[in-house]
Amino acid sequence: MKQKKQFKIKCPDCEQEIIGFSGHHAEQNLMIHQKTSIRCREFKELLRKKGYK
Repeated sequence: MKQKKQFKIKCPDCEQEIIGFSGHHAEQNLMIHQKTSIRCREFKELLRKKGYK
């Protein structure tokens, strides 16, 4: 059985690996992750408070 190629992107905020079946799909999944992930939002807030971003 043929498997689809996976494209992987790391979230720049929380370093979680995001997977998609094309470059565009991975980027779309990253946008969804950044908007919905509680852990990612908490990490961004922590970085903002520390003055890194």
